[in-house]
Amino acid sequence: MTEEMAPEQGELGIARAGERLRMAREGAGLSIADIAARTRITQRHLEALERSDFDSLPGRTYVTGFARAYARAIGLSEVDISRDVRAELEGGAMRPREHYEAYDPARVPSRRLAWSLVALVAVLMAAYGIWRSLALDNASTGSSAIVAAETNSTDKGVTAAAPSAAAVPANGKVVLTGIGEVWIGFDDASGKTENWRTLQPGEELVVPADYIEKFTLRTAMAQKLKVTVDGRDIGMIGAADSLVKKVSLRPADLVARANALPAAPAQNPIPAAPTQ
Repeated sequence: MTEEMAPEQGELGIARAGERLRMAREGAGLSIADIAARTRITQRHLEALERSDFDSLPGRTYVTGFARAYARAIGLSEVDISRDVRAELEGGAMRPREHYEAYDPARVPSRRLAWSLVALVAVLMAAYGIWRSLALDNASTGSSAIVAAETNSTDKGVTAAAPSAAAVPANGKVVLTGIGEVWIGFDDASGKTENWRTLQPGEELVVPADYIEKFTLRTAMAQKLKVTVDGRDIGMIGAADSLVKKVSLRPADLVARANALPAAPAQNPIPAAPTQ
């Protein structure tokens, strides 16, 4: 009786799709690692497929997909293998779990795709930078007037006379101070912006002497930038909320620019909050 059962069991084992895949792999002299490299399926999933241990696989759809990929990798008929696998599934060979593992190499994007995404992000960032520059230039072109300059005052509240350009020494100290968060840049003779930065509220930047001669100033929010020459506030250097550029950093030029601006209109003082 034992001798009669042995052939039947052997035929049953070979009839299973997983066993046929394993025998074809071994006959071709290939390892599980070789099949994993060809199919990008994890080795433990391939081993489970060979054992027809479908419960160890992610789900019913993945079982047939893995079997087809395995068959294709070793030259077996994908149609025959997938048909036999479906027959085993319909016979209750598994109760599938509908999930997949995030680290499954079959679902990891290729290196080419990853680099393509990096390149796409870089292109988008460059395009945004160009768009922002053009938008600021257009805003500057559309500005029709320069806003009123702030008046200088002494510590006692008395309005001080604006200094004359002739009275300002050529090597005067130029300081840029952020009234609010403000972007500034320094343009060379060709118009290329160098060493741009953002000043935070209250942050001061003493303009280096070589910058005064080599660069001009640009900013996108003149109302948030305070410019002083030897400690004297020269007022706003351009229109609010628009791009101001090609502003000479020479002390005499800054004072002359401030003197050329119209006087600021008088404003009612804001009443002080009552003390408790």
